[in-house]
Amino acid sequence: MKKLFTHLSFILLLLVVKSTVAQDIHYSQFYASPLTLNPALTGINDCRYRISANYKNQWSSIPAPFRTPSVSFDINSLAPKLIKTGNLSAGLLLYNDRSGDGNLNNLSITASGGYMIHPDVNKKHIVSIGVQVGYTQKRVDPSLLTFETQWDGGAFNQNLSNLENFANTSFGYVNLHSGIFWAYTPSEKLKVFLGGAAFNVNQPTETFFNSDNKLNMRTVLHGGLQYALNEKMSLHPSFIHMSQAKSTETNIGAALSYLLSGNFNPRLSFGAYYRLNDAIIPVIAMDYKNFRVGVSYDVNTSSLNTATNYRGGLELSFNYTGCITSIIEVEPIQWCPRF
Repeated sequence: MKKLFTHLSFILLLLVVKSTVAQDIHYSQFYASPLTLNPALTGINDCRYRISANYKNQWSSIPAPFRTPSVSFDINSLAPKLIKTGNLSAGLLLYNDRSGDGNLNNLSITASGGYMIHPDVNKKHIVSIGVQVGYTQKRVDPSLLTFETQWDGGAFNQNLSNLENFANTSFGYVNLHSGIFWAYTPSEKLKVFLGGAAFNVNQPTETFFNSDNKLNMRTVLHGGLQYALNEKMSLHPSFIHMSQAKSTETNIGAALSYLLSGNFNPRLSFGAYYRLNDAIIPVIAMDYKNFRVGVSYDVNTSSLNTATNYRGGLELSFNYTGCITSIIEVEPIQWCPRF
């Protein structure tokens, strides 16, 4: 009976999840994964280069949870002798999303490029544009799936035909993304930022059945600010809104950052976000030297909690920023958005 309830709950989960943006990967700690948030964030880094790693384990209470690891690298200040009026950046993103009983695997590698300028002489504004070109391969293992025709007298018989015609068990496509980012520092206490991006601009075909199924373009609007309350504390409200076909997702929240005593200025950040009509997301992060580690957890508040028992998903993030000693003098980008 318990097993039957689990499977019925999973069916409910699939029916409800259609209201979320499920075609592309997305993280609750969206600013901890800059290259999946906005191509224009390529190279927007407090130092010279950045390494980011993220992992999300979503809906672990259901039979086939969703797992999404990713890793990225980006670097700014390329070709400083040739480019005198701006800052050229490049990056690389790799992720592998696994989900479902059929072990649906979504493997993607993406090259990213960005160009940043200071449009004003006082350099209080920065404007960055970015593009990404990626290749995605999707595959599924039909042998792990079960179908109605394989039930024989109330018992499951895997030797029976599923009567399903999978034209392909894998396919691949090229996808194109673009974005723009703006930041403004009116004073030492306040920094404001806003960005927008369009993913799957070319709307590639993705299907296992030789049909003309297009991957819809996903648009992203994100922004926030950083405000120093005093010498040790700062407030970081931010938001993200995504839209893909008829699905939308909005996260809004804030974090408080506190400078601890000790060498290398360790900083503790904690806060919470709310994904509208879906989940509350407490988050905590620690900065030490050039490292930043974050942990968050999605607590379902929607009807999904029938299947998940309020256990939405654990998410981990890791960021490292570093500098490169060079005989060529370059100007670092002294600002990077944080949650």
